[in-house]
Formats: sequence, C-alpha cells, structure tokens
Amino acid sequence: MYNPRFTITNTMAQNLMKIQKASILVENLPLPSSILDTLRKESREETVILSTKLEGNTLDEQAKREALYLQNTSGEQQEVYNLMKAIDYLDECEERQLPITEGFIRKLHAIIRVINHGRRPRQSEYRTEQNQVGKRNQPNWYLPPEPQDIPILMEDLVAWVNSPNTQVIPAPIKAGVVMWQFLTIHPYMDGNGRTARMIATYILRLGGFGLKGLFVLESFYDRNLKEYYKNLQMGLQHNYYYGRNDCDITQWLEFFISGLSEVFVEAAKLVEEKSKEYTTVEPELIRILDPNQRIVFTKLAFQYSWASTSDLRNWLNLSDRTIRDKVKKWIDSGFIMPRDSDGQRIRSIVLAPEYQSLAQEIRLEPERYRYLLK
Repeated sequence: MYNPRFTITNTMAQNLMKIQKASILVENLPLPSSILDTLRKESREETVILSTKLEGNTLDEQAKREALYLQNTSGEQQEVYNLMKAIDYLDECEERQLPITEGFIRKLHAIIRVINHGRRPRQSEYRTEQNQVGKRNQPNWYLPPEPQDIPILMEDLVAWVNSPNTQVIPAPIKAGVVMWQFLTIHPYMDGNGRTARMIATYILRLGGFGLKGLFVLESFYDRNLKEYYKNLQMGLQHNYYYGRNDCDITQWLEFFISGLSEVFVEAAKLVEEKSKEYTTVEPELIRILDPNQRIVFTKLAFQYSWASTSDLRNWLNLSDRTIRDKVKKWIDSGFIMPRDSDGQRIRSIVLAPEYQSLAQEIRLEPERYRYLLK
C-alpha cells in the first residue's frame, strides 16, 4: 500500500493560505463572462505551449499557436494539438465529476501520446521495457521501477488517491504527492511529464482549486527549470530501488506548493486588475458592494423579491451567527431592510429602496449587467 511520507512545514502552510486566499478572491470578484472566457482561453494555450517546451518541443511559439487547434500527423505539432485535446478531456471529466482511476489515467495518456503510425488506442498500456530519464551519470539521470512492478505501483497510487483517509489532505498537497509519485513510477515510455501535470491539475479542480481555469502551473516550472528538476531528484540515488521507493518527499512538496502559490497569486492579481477595469464603469451603488452583497443583490434583482435568513445562509454558505451579523450591518448601511418592519425578529429581508430602484433600472438593460449572473 502506498503511504507517502511528508511533513507540512510552516512555509507550506503559509503558501496554502495564499492559495486559499487567491481562490476566494477569484471566485468572488465580478468579471464579465466574455472577459473570463478570454482569460481562460489564454491560460489553456499558455499551459500547452509551456508544457511542451518543458518536454523539449523545439517549435517556436508561433508554430505552436498554429498547431493548437489543427490536427497534425507530424510529431511536434501533434504533441501540441494532443495536449489541447487533453485539456478538453479534463473539462469533460470535471463536468461529470469523474474520479481518478487507472482507466482515467490510461485514457488521458492515450490522448496526450504522439502516434507516428497506426490507430490511436482508447487507453494506453503501461510500458513493458525499462526506460531511463536523462543521460547516464548526468544530474537528472534516473532509472525508474522495472516494468513488472508498474501495475501494482499504479494500482496503489490510485488507491491512495481515493482512500477515505486521503480526503482530509488539502487538494494542493494531494496533487503534489500524485505528481511526484507518477513521475517516479514513470509508467510510460514517453509523455509522463505532461500526463503528471494534467493529473495534478485535475486533482486541484476536483478539490475546488481550479481557479476558474486561470492558473498556469507550467509558467513556474518554466521560470525555475533547474530547481524543478533538482527538487524532483531531491539528491536521491538515481535508481528507484535505492531509497526513492520509500523517501520523505517534503522537499518536493514545499517546492510544488510554493510554485502553486506563486501562479495562483499571479492569476488572482490579473483577475483583480481586470475586475477593477470593468467595475469602474459600474453604478456607484454596485461598486461599493462586497462579494457577498453582490450575490445577494444579484439574487434579489434577477430572481427573487425577498429572501429569508435561511436563503442567505444557503447562498453565501455562512453560519447563522455570521448571517445575523451581516444582516444587521447591511441594514445599517442602507443595503437591505427587514421585509416585516413590525416584526421583533428579522426573518426575511428585501433590498432597501435605493437598491430596489437600481434593480428596476438593471432589469431594463439585462445585457449590460449580464456579468452579474456569472
């Protein structure tokens, strides 16, 4: 049974908090769907361009961009196109909330794999011969497990991912563990790096850290390529069986989480800038609202005429006490008012008159304010 050894260091804990903060920021900042779609498309393309660069693809950026959406039989163009198709596959799997299984991994690799001749298999088979990473006696040289050990190692890795005990591990930690172990097993002759990063991305998505598809993990590795390989190696023996099969991976995880934190903060900053550009043209009454107030305003402007405190709790995913505090604060600020002005307890609310008037104006221009619904 696979049981990775690691410690969550203070640095990792701090970076996990940055990741969480960035996720909340991106989730709550208002951004029109058209701008969000553009940013997401740019992130997907950058992921493919940099991921193939990490694997040694020699096409220049323009040639890669031309190959992104054009099926091609030549090796390097096909590598680019296949990786874009793999991102589409992850989108489909996320929508269906499919778990990570060996079948999922085999299909993902089959999409990524470059096929020079013959039909593309629906699922890739694990390698049946020994492989080596890098050149013998070079810094990044590595000899992975023997082929006969791969099936049980992959079975154990997938079992660990889906174990009930693993569900309490933060998704960023889990993604880092799986990426390291997958690269360590090296189950295929090629395409392992691209597949490992895609699996890590999917784990983040399933764990609520998809960041709306706006982060590019590969950008961190591209800027820190030597450190990337150094932290994958961790100074261990080149042979899997000489300690790599049971090592402490804290060093790698600290590097992985720091990189994730960096790209999440970068993405959040970009979203914040784009949001500010757009919201500066908003009515002042909307611009001053915090993310929770925006949710409430949108619900009451487009869907409901009033809301109970239970509705607020469900919409905002907050505790009863927090809802009571916010309702009091929002009434004092002139955002909402009690639905029953004579009631001793506030059981339901409506928008204050000024916001009711604004909501009526917005309903007359639904296309202009469509982004509020996103």
